[in-house]
Amino acid sequence: MDLGEENKMCSQVWLSEKQTGQKSMKFFQNSNHDHILIERDLYPPLLGNNECSAKNIGEYFRSESDEDREFDEDDSVFMDCEPVSTDTVRFLGENVQFSKLKELCPEAGTEPNNIARKRSWKKKKCLSLDSRRWDNAKESISKASKMLRRRIPQSGHLMTAKKFWLQTIPSNDCDIVVAFPPDTPESTVAWLQSKIQRLSELTVITRTLTFSRQRAQLASCFAFQITATYPAFLRGLEEMHVPKHLKEELGGGRKEFSLAEGGNFHHIEDAEKFLTSADRQSVLLHFLNGLRAEKGDFVGDIKFREGEAIVPKCLSCGIISQVYPLHENTGLEVLQKSWVQKVFGLQPLDKISEYFGIKIAFYFAWLGHYTTALTVPAIVGLAFWIFFCGRAEFLEDIGFVLFSFFNVIWATLYLESWKRRSAELSYEWGTIDNRDEMLSEPRPLYQGEDRVSEVTGKPEPYYPAWKRNFFRYFVTAPVILFSLLTVFFSVFLILEFQQWIDFLIQEKNYFQFIRYIPKILLAIIIPIFDGFYHKVAVWLNDMENHRSEDTYEDHFVLKLLLFQFVNSFLALFYTAFYLQDMDKLKELLAALLITRQVVGNIKESLIPYAKKQIKLAKMSFDLFGALSPTTTEPNDVTETLEEHKKTDGDKHEFTDSEKESMRKSSGPRQVSQVEVEGSTPQYEGTFDDYLEMFIQFGYVTLFSSAYPLAGLCALLNNLIEVRSDAFKLCFIHQRPFPQRVQNIGSWQTAMEVMGIIGVVVNCALIGLSGPVHRIFPNITGAQTVILIIVLEHIMLLLKLLISAAIPDIPHSVAQKLAKIEYKRREVERMMNKQRVMEIQGRMDSKDSISPVSGDLEDKETQYEIESGDTRIIA
Repeated sequence: MDLGEENKMCSQVWLSEKQTGQKSMKFFQNSNHDHILIERDLYPPLLGNNECSAKNIGEYFRSESDEDREFDEDDSVFMDCEPVSTDTVRFLGENVQFSKLKELCPEAGTEPNNIARKRSWKKKKCLSLDSRRWDNAKESISKASKMLRRRIPQSGHLMTAKKFWLQTIPSNDCDIVVAFPPDTPESTVAWLQSKIQRLSELTVITRTLTFSRQRAQLASCFAFQITATYPAFLRGLEEMHVPKHLKEELGGGRKEFSLAEGGNFHHIEDAEKFLTSADRQSVLLHFLNGLRAEKGDFVGDIKFREGEAIVPKCLSCGIISQVYPLHENTGLEVLQKSWVQKVFGLQPLDKISEYFGIKIAFYFAWLGHYTTALTVPAIVGLAFWIFFCGRAEFLEDIGFVLFSFFNVIWATLYLESWKRRSAELSYEWGTIDNRDEMLSEPRPLYQGEDRVSEVTGKPEPYYPAWKRNFFRYFVTAPVILFSLLTVFFSVFLILEFQQWIDFLIQEKNYFQFIRYIPKILLAIIIPIFDGFYHKVAVWLNDMENHRSEDTYEDHFVLKLLLFQFVNSFLALFYTAFYLQDMDKLKELLAALLITRQVVGNIKESLIPYAKKQIKLAKMSFDLFGALSPTTTEPNDVTETLEEHKKTDGDKHEFTDSEKESMRKSSGPRQVSQVEVEGSTPQYEGTFDDYLEMFIQFGYVTLFSSAYPLAGLCALLNNLIEVRSDAFKLCFIHQRPFPQRVQNIGSWQTAMEVMGIIGVVVNCALIGLSGPVHRIFPNITGAQTVILIIVLEHIMLLLKLLISAAIPDIPHSVAQKLAKIEYKRREVERMMNKQRVMEIQGRMDSKDSISPVSGDLEDKETQYEIESGDTRIIA
């Protein structure tokens, strides 16, 4: 083989080995660090026994067996090597093989500092020029990344996948966590631990954990990791009256769990199948909320009254920073794939209710149902926009009136259909026959004098209704009315100020930028009023002292909805009925639908997710130091330090602390699940999500007759909103405690009220916007008012007839309920009959008994009959 063929093989082998990532290239290096590319293993005569080291690639070789062949520039790559020193030239000149190589490469330079070697290859066998440039680009980006991470160590976390800078270790030894603020005295922790340990079946582990607090500052805190035994969980299910599936041979369906009838329930023998993680966490929270203070109990400066709930009081006073349940990694991954990432699929409502609880599942069921229902006004509105808007004036007026009637009918049908869907879901999830409020447990912060309940016969706090009503009528109502009037007049004055500014700009040619002054004032004032009113509403609701959680939340929703209605719809009412400008109403409604929804999604999902990632990255950096900017093994810290120097080309010497930080960062970055989830934001509940959709429903129902595309805008937003809200739960926030509800509560009432308001508003728009006068040119003002009132009553009557004609509970659900109830009664009757026959058989089998023993056995028999709820009719 001649020299040209040997060099050709050398270059091709090097190229293939470069693709596989092997480090086979060697470089001659003299004292001046000048270098030239050589393959030592494949071409040993060129280097002999001289010292070589791995360096950057300098050039490709070029040689051909045919010296006279003309080279195609597209098939060749020419790379000039770096200038070499005189020592290098002398060494290469003494080597006979290199002289032959120069003869085969006449294009190579002959001057000492301009030696160049060239190499060509066939496209089918070697790398292309684009691949070479791409490799160079990736190498340049890698160098820049390493230098940035060297100069700004924290940046490495944001430039690398999370799995490289933070790994979560599952915490399988607990279900919920009770965390304390930093610097909490050990005596406070010990006092609360002693109270919790009175429940002997609970397992409490006290640990010192590291959480990322406000402003991403790390803090070392005490925390309880709590779980319980299987018998304790069963006892909690019985106390909470949680329904479970009965065996089919005993009637099927769901029934409140009872330890006495434990064998009648499905999978009672298997704790993993019988209890979900949501069940365990609900029971543990029930146990914690059930801890009551004794007379004279106090901790720090906080004194407890006798019978007061300890944990809720500690939470409100700041003794406990947070109580949160842990995610179940397997169930969470299933929801992430089947719910969040599956954009166009149906929502797995059963899995959501099982994992997050029925309350959250009801919200997503309602949101999905509402989004599906929006397809009707979206299609009809688009049709009206195409065929009526911009046409002849008479045709446009007819379309306006017809679309107003359509809005009322659609809203009524949608609300009735949701009632039926809600009944189906509550039946499937076992809450359709929820316990009466008088039978439910009082909420933990409910206060009152202790007395025996007339319903349950158990001691519980009692608060007279007349005190609550007195406070509601003479304190709550005036405060809310004053707040609403303040907001109303403030917003009204700013809108009037906007009209005056627009007049000045139009008539007197004032500067255009002053147009934004009223908008800025409104953007500043509304959040201030919102925050202040929220605090006032919380105080008023607490002072009303509602007994149950459902009642407390219903009244709280009502208070906030009054404020939000004024805040969200005043500008539209002002434009529609005060200015009577329909064109401006269309523009304003379109702007509110688009901007409010886009900004809402960014504010709810994207910004919290970015904050969480930055917070966890800061946590990883504070715990383990900066990421190593090289790909060396964790133990090869010396090479890592040297590579740091070579990345920037400076002569920076690392201090001992920097070396220690790098050694620390090279190890595994593992943090417990308890610490990671304790550092993430808490889920604030479904109120804001419901409120956003409620306001959107108002836009569509009240004013879409002026802007028919409102339904289409709402539909497009909700297609994103469903996955956005799911993303919040599965990727951003802590897992919320599951709650059992029968329906969506007061939001159903609020939407029905909005439907009635929609009738009035649509009729008023028909009368004030001009269609009536254009359709009936000779009509007087009084006749117009009478016509609008007649239309309003017709719409209300139509709405009432539709509501009465459609039953709230579907026939299929009512039939299933009756069938299950019949089976249960039959099974209970057969069991009671069998029990009575057994008792009578024991009585007949007695041959001789003493009078005393006979009396005792009679009493025992009577007790068995009474406990079995058996009635014997003579």
